[in-house]
Amino acid sequence: MKRIINCFKPYKGLPMSIYILFFASIVNNIGNFVGPFLTMFLTYRIGFSISLVGVIVAINAGLGMIGTMIGGKLIDSIGRKKVLIVFGIAAGIGYGMCAFINNPIIITSILMVSSFVGGFSHPVYSTITTDLTQGDQRNAAFSLNYMAMNIGFSVGPLLAGFLYENYLMWFFLGDAITTLISIALVSIFVPESKPSKEEIEKSKVKTYESAEEGSLVKALLKRPTLLMFCFIIVIYFIVFSQFTFGLSIQIGDIFKNNGATIFGSLMTVNAVMCSILTIFITSATKNIKASFCIAIGGLLYAIGFGMMFFINAYYLFIISTATWTVGEILVATNTSVYIASHTPITHRGRFNSVFPIIRKLGFMIGPMMAGFYVKYTNIRNLWILVAILAVIASLMMYKLYTLDKTEIKVSQNKAS
Repeated sequence: MKRIINCFKPYKGLPMSIYILFFASIVNNIGNFVGPFLTMFLTYRIGFSISLVGVIVAINAGLGMIGTMIGGKLIDSIGRKKVLIVFGIAAGIGYGMCAFINNPIIITSILMVSSFVGGFSHPVYSTITTDLTQGDQRNAAFSLNYMAMNIGFSVGPLLAGFLYENYLMWFFLGDAITTLISIALVSIFVPESKPSKEEIEKSKVKTYESAEEGSLVKALLKRPTLLMFCFIIVIYFIVFSQFTFGLSIQIGDIFKNNGATIFGSLMTVNAVMCSILTIFITSATKNIKASFCIAIGGLLYAIGFGMMFFINAYYLFIISTATWTVGEILVATNTSVYIASHTPITHRGRFNSVFPIIRKLGFMIGPMMAGFYVKYTNIRNLWILVAILAVIASLMMYKLYTLDKTEIKVSQNKAS
């Protein structure tokens, strides 16, 4: 019992704004209806072909990625809250408009525009978290943000599945309303955290977080390890993107009319596990390097997704989901901390836009690749390709882990 209690200690004493972000993220993710069900909506409600849906989902992710890139720059220049309020509200209104439109072309267009403008605000939460924390507090804060996302997501898919099947108008309105509520919480209770000129000057004594001049690309080129890390993580998200694309199609193919409900239940299994296990996995791996944890996560992706080539029974899909979920926890929590610890204070918005960009890039390439692959083969064969990619990415991450160890030894020798 004492060990369990000790796992919660890192979450005590964090800035109040971190707790507000926690609750705002829960609300926002409870209402994250449209994103996870987009493939199913376009395929089964609108009637687009799988290959076309793959292209649409890829373009949608690409627009979100572009928005995130622009948003990162704006966050650094005009402030965190202004970007969240202006562009987050615009995205919420877009989702709300879809509730009253029947034309599939118009709905698809509005969803794409909403994805674009919503991308502007994606780096805000992680940027504020980076601003307000450091050291062990930062690990705990990012872990808390990740848990908040999954606590909300543990409720959202079940509610979304119900609304999708019975009240499609509220499927879109619910997403819009929860988006606006979460923005209101942050705008009212969280102060602007953009670093002052004095804080930027003080940062110049640090190694990785010291101020930089110039663009994001210039700052990234000064950090080749992080650049390599980002490339590998793109492959991880190409694999992970199949939890909404490939999995939803296979579930719909096997379980037919019950597909939406069963898919929603699997997403709930994923979210509940993430909400509960993150605390214990974070505590158990706190002394293990992030790159090694991510390498293990890649192997769990290979097993969890790869086994779907063989299975049909619902309970086996639960086992599959549980396996890749543990991999997700290892990958997601360690990626956030790794990027934050290599972020110049002057580029926090832009560097914190890197993670959503990586995610969007993976979710852009993954569905498009899978859509065309399935067109010329079948949905089951997709999981062989996905498992191979996961193993390759895991081996590459392990190589990065060995390079990190060598770099640390060289630095220690220079210091002595």
